[in-house]
Amino acid sequence: MRHKKHVFLTAISAILLLSLVGCSRTLTDIEKWKARGNIEKLVKALEDPKSEIRKGAAEALGELKAGVAADPLAAIFNDSDNEVGLAAVTALVAIGSDPAIGHLISALKLENSDARIIAAAGLGTLNATKANEALIAALDDDDENVTCVAATSLGQIGDEKASAPLAAKLKSPSATLRLACAAALAHTGGTAAVKGLVRALADENADVRSAVIGSLVAIGKPGTPSVLEALKDTHAAVRSGAISVLKKTDSVPTSGSDIIWYKLAVVSVDGKDDLNMEVVNALARMGDDTVEILLEAAAHNVADFREHAFHALESIGKSCTETATKTAADFAGDDGLTWFNGRTAWSGSPSWRIDLWAAIASLNPNFDLNNAAAANMQSQGRNAFRVITSPDFAPTREYIPLLIRLLGDTTIPPPTQPDVDEFGMPVVKKAVDRFRGEANQQMAKEKLMAAGNLGVYPLIAAITDQDDRVAGHAAEILGELGESCALEPLMSVVEQKIAAGELLTTSPFYNALQKMDDPSAEPVLLKIRPNTDRAIRIFERQYTGVRAMSAESNDATSHPSQPIAFRIGFIEAEKMGELHVTFSKGSNGDWVPYPALPSDLPQ
Repeated sequence: MRHKKHVFLTAISAILLLSLVGCSRTLTDIEKWKARGNIEKLVKALEDPKSEIRKGAAEALGELKAGVAADPLAAIFNDSDNEVGLAAVTALVAIGSDPAIGHLISALKLENSDARIIAAAGLGTLNATKANEALIAALDDDDENVTCVAATSLGQIGDEKASAPLAAKLKSPSATLRLACAAALAHTGGTAAVKGLVRALADENADVRSAVIGSLVAIGKPGTPSVLEALKDTHAAVRSGAISVLKKTDSVPTSGSDIIWYKLAVVSVDGKDDLNMEVVNALARMGDDTVEILLEAAAHNVADFREHAFHALESIGKSCTETATKTAADFAGDDGLTWFNGRTAWSGSPSWRIDLWAAIASLNPNFDLNNAAAANMQSQGRNAFRVITSPDFAPTREYIPLLIRLLGDTTIPPPTQPDVDEFGMPVVKKAVDRFRGEANQQMAKEKLMAAGNLGVYPLIAAITDQDDRVAGHAAEILGELGESCALEPLMSVVEQKIAAGELLTTSPFYNALQKMDDPSAEPVLLKIRPNTDRAIRIFERQYTGVRAMSAESNDATSHPSQPIAFRIGFIEAEKMGELHVTFSKGSNGDWVPYPALPSDLPQ
């Protein structure tokens, strides 16, 4: 009996084992059920003890887009085998139903970062608008790959509500995330997107900047106002990017204040340090309507803006002086305003040129005048000399009026001390400073020459100064600089001196006007008894290509009305020659060669 019971139990066990073996699922079964569309069995296979079966079943359900499997698939997100969980998330992406999207949103919080990446990417592919908030939250994920994919998906969905969060991430330390956000903002659009992208034109990464430009171009005309405003930005990269966007969107301004800022922005990023006179002249031709904008530019932190605006305002001239002086009074900094208000003591004042020039210069946000140095220059003598010969001294606009004043320095050493006193006793001599003002005059001239076009207007004003030394040196400097705006004022001063009967043959004003070498000055120059420089110029003008080497005169009388003869040495075709030229004053008051210069030089 006991033996029969044992046999029975053994048989039952064998039957159960055979049953289990017979029911064990294989990947072949998964393929068969997938082919037949047997979703029920595939769903049950998600619970199989073997991970490869669970994974295969999940993949098959995804391929079949089995909507009814959404919940069972979500149930294995946290499967002990990560590959199974990833297959489940991937399958839900393929299914794409509303329930599937809901589970994918939940998957954004799974511990497995790969699962979060698949879910984030899938939501973008599915254009899952209801996932917008979850994807925005995913921008703060600990895994950079998740944040980047979330940003891309937000771009695919294209909801403007995502623009502000995406724009905020343009400040992320991760260039990869900034790049993804920049690209996404092209599709989410709106004000927040434009403002964020414009700020990001200054990004340190070239690829990010390129993406930012591309997105602004994609947004197009709605972004134009902000892009135009970016032309004024202090960052060169922002201005350069804004120019690129405007060109690519056919939005380059052609009128109004925008064209002024556009032109200034272009010259500020062209890589050239020189003043672009073509731009200066174009701005000046726009006339008085541009004055307020140019004054704003003259107060800008970008040096190229300031310099081009400064010279454009000088070219506009007297008509903008009142506006400029009022602007200086209202907006110049404390130091600049104090300096501006002291202009009435400058050489050549009062003058509208000084008023205009000083007003514009005082607006410089970087106005920098060393008060100690200024005081020493004001005192003249050796103290001033030490300042202007220092390696650290630069002839910026702040110091131009003081340098002009030094052109008239009359410092002289004290009288020589006697060797003995009134009683015949030896005198202990005190140390005395033998400095002479001529040294400051010469050094100031050199510094003003080095300043170039920075100080032309106050120099023009100075040629009418009551101090003949200041006026003469100022004229000499203007002649050397050759600035065209100085021609008419120089001619006017010379004409006044001629009318007053002054002898100008050796005058610095005469020499300066000659160096300007402008045909319009010829009628004035003809009224002055020539000097050697004038003789050489007349000679070389007559004989093109021949170089005069010298001009000697034996002017015994120096009488202003008597003819004056010159012996001019020249070189032509490598041969030396000599020509005697006499200038006489005609009945019309013009000094011309008499007899006239021969057509050909003597051989």
